[in-house]
Amino acid sequence: MTTIRMDNVRVINVPVSRLTGAEIVETIIQWTAVRGTRVAVGVNAAVCNLAATDRGFRKVLRGADLRYPDGQSIVWASRLLGAGLPERIATTDLINPLAAVAAERGKRIFLYGSKPGVAARAAARLREANPGLVIDGRDGYTAPGEVLQVIDEINAFKPDLLFVGLGDPMQQYWIEAHRHQLNAHVILTCGGLFDWASGDNRRAPRWMLSSGLEWLWRLMLEPRRLASRYLIGNPAFILRLARQLLRRRTRVILP
Repeated sequence: MTTIRMDNVRVINVPVSRLTGAEIVETIIQWTAVRGTRVAVGVNAAVCNLAATDRGFRKVLRGADLRYPDGQSIVWASRLLGAGLPERIATTDLINPLAAVAAERGKRIFLYGSKPGVAARAAARLREANPGLVIDGRDGYTAPGEVLQVIDEINAFKPDLLFVGLGDPMQQYWIEAHRHQLNAHVILTCGGLFDWASGDNRRAPRWMLSSGLEWLWRLMLEPRRLASRYLIGNPAFILRLARQLLRRRTRVILP
């Protein structure tokens, strides 16, 4: 087993791992063969904005074992900072290769989150696409008194990979609160992944993906829910990045 070395690029006070998509898949699969629970979180502009204003959330992010660039804005920002990340790794692009390797190596996957029925449909589609894959899922509509029951259900399945799709920042806080109660080898945040994996939502056209415009596609699909995140959040991210760039330049200029 070859251990992949990880270094980080700091984008608006959030360290992001400098790995390719293939390296992330290999790292996650390697973690399923060792003791303990690792956590991998996707980082995008919205996550950076939350971390900039919420010290507790920032601490949770830093406690993760892997933080990968889930948004093209993070890759662009890293290049402006002179420490370019190799590529964007959307969670929607991770699930298929992870499922394929899991089916091949006998790893088990559990999906937790989204509306009733969505995770189950996503699991069914992934199972159909990857014969032999052991996968299950349940919705994230859980009353406070039912959390331990959900944890027992997840643990009874004995997942190697657990995808948690509760939205930011709830999913990160949920994982932080319960990671030591969960028997999964690797826990990943995944936002709205199950909506796409189930086929309920259609992915953006390829040209929008390659141009970094998937956010615009999602905004068109769900304008009421995502207007604030993108129309206010994106300019806020740019402003925070500009401040970081200015501070770096000032440190270089000052004797």
